[in-house]
Amino acid sequence: MAEPVQNQRAPVIEPGHTFGSVTDKISAIVLTRPTSNAWFVGFGVMFLLTMMLLFAISYLFVKGVGIWGVNVPIGWGFAIVNFVWWI
Repeated sequence: MAEPVQNQRAPVIEPGHTFGSVTDKISAIVLTRPTSNAWFVGFGVMFLLTMMLLFAISYLFVKGVGIWGVNVPIGWGFAIVNFVWWI
């Protein structure tokens, strides 16, 4: 004869732990480790690249797409096709 299936759920955390102790253990990995110099260098490089992107976009808005060398009406085809391709 088949035994009835019991619908008992496994405990989410082991006995002796609370949700707070698990959170403290996981967050301690990030919060107690000192920030390395490599992180600051990487952050600085990415910040400069982001500023270059914002400058390039601002320059494009101020000067227009003529800075791409698209001064001929036929040349607009590249910009339109490129835009539609990535959409």
